[in-house]
Amino acid sequence: MLSIIIPCLNEVRLIPELLRCLDRQHGSIHFEVLLIDGGSRDGSLAVAFQLKCQLSYDLRLLSSRSNRAIQMNYGALQAKGEDLLFLHADSMFLMPDSLQQAAQHMAQQRQLKKNVAGHFALRFKRDQVDHAVAYYFYEAKTHLNNLDTINGDQGFWLSQYFFNQLGGFDETSSFMEDARLAKKIFEQGEWTTLPALLETSARRFETEGLKQRQTLNALLCGFNHIGMNHYFAKAGSAYRTQMYTKRLNLYPFFKLAHDVSLEYGVITALARWYATGEYVASNAWQLAFALDCRKNQRRGLSPGEGELSSWKIYKKTVRYGVESRLGYGITAILTFFWFYATLGLMRLKLAL
Repeated sequence: MLSIIIPCLNEVRLIPELLRCLDRQHGSIHFEVLLIDGGSRDGSLAVAFQLKCQLSYDLRLLSSRSNRAIQMNYGALQAKGEDLLFLHADSMFLMPDSLQQAAQHMAQQRQLKKNVAGHFALRFKRDQVDHAVAYYFYEAKTHLNNLDTINGDQGFWLSQYFFNQLGGFDETSSFMEDARLAKKIFEQGEWTTLPALLETSARRFETEGLKQRQTLNALLCGFNHIGMNHYFAKAGSAYRTQMYTKRLNLYPFFKLAHDVSLEYGVITALARWYATGEYVASNAWQLAFALDCRKNQRRGLSPGEGELSSWKIYKKTVRYGVESRLGYGITAILTFFWFYATLGLMRLKLAL
């Protein structure tokens, strides 16, 4: 049996859509759904309870502390299924046989690999029509199985045994729990892209600003990679100030990064900047991938389709110069100047 685990916090508008969407799934797959509420105040649990008797599957309503990692770990602990699927509340399956297709794919992959985890490719549900090129690129990336291209929005499907072996989600902060588990899976197993598409809401990008949100995501991924854990311990207070704003204000996050980088002295700060250069350089392939996405989009192809000729050339040639000690150093310097130029402009705007 499959246990679908959904962390929830104030999602009264979206939870009914997801629960009904799951009810439309057909095929031989048997599943339960565990909705783990983190203290919603908008009636999310009450709405789910009203729907419970209308659903063909077993819906279990549970509560835990408000932290997505804690909520998902608690759901896994209560799950009856041998397989687990972690979904966000703003997810929707586009086809009624999505779970059946995914289950068959996982069964095939497990004949070849022992520890395997699956994720879905994404389609963004948008209210705004701008940034079409950017969304195409982001959707295309979700078809890949590269480090830093897999996140919780895509759904994580893995066995209960493998999940326990990995130690579950990291509960030490309210950030990056999905990226940390994804990295563990890369280290101890393999990822596979499931054959069905998962739709996710672009509400955060549209509310906070696509550029602002992706800039913050890049910062968080970089800090997570270099092990700047003190940043995540302090970032909660900076993030809470954004909860009721429309456009994301990046200044508190940049300022905090500057402060934390100097906590342990200049030598540690320089080492962290070099590690940042290594991380950024290792992701330079995305520039070549973006060129391929643009060409494929102009040809009318869907995200995930088409040739990736620029990326192939990059991997065979340019990569060896970029991903080298010299390349890491140059990238670290360029990133340093970009960071402080951006921080300086933010301070200037605040002064004006």
